Amino acid sequence: MSGLWLVFPFVGAIRLSTVLAFMATLVIVTWFRRSPFIAVVAAMGWVCAFEIAYQAVATVYGQYTPIHLFYLTFSLSGWVVAAHAAGIRPHPLLVVGWSLVFLAWIVFGFQPNGYGQSGPLSVAQELFNMATKEGLAAIYVVGALAPFGLPSRFRSPNLESNS
Repeated sequence: MSGLWLVFPFVGAIRLSTVLAFMATLVIVTWFRRSPFIAVVAAMGWVCAFEIAYQAVATVYGQYTPIHLFYLTFSLSGWVVAAHAAGIRPHPLLVVGWSLVFLAWIVFGFQPNGYGQSGPLSVAQELFNMATKEGLAAIYVVGALAPFGLPSRFRSPNLESNS
């Protein structure tokens, strides 16, 4: 482990906060929905949705090529679609609020800290990264526990008994 990152073999460096948010999503959704499958779909859905948005902006900033973004989006969008198909529906107002925070990050300069970077750690950039990534995790958890726009007859019976 190096600072804010965990380094996994064959995967690389991942922020500690991302790993913790992923694990929290798995635990919370499994606990309330009683379905580890739905929990994995929710966790992968938010991670993939975030990576698509993040790398789209990074492509505009010249950090990635458009073909990289195309293949990444093509590869990861299935989890976002699977989350929607599984009834994980984030509330649109929460997504708008999240988008405003993401936009604020872009306006502030969108210079995320990278693993092994040579310059000093930017606390402000790290806070924006965490607010957007973990904020989207929270939105997906809420969307899994209280799906927006999903009629009650289509909701999980486990959710109805916990209400």
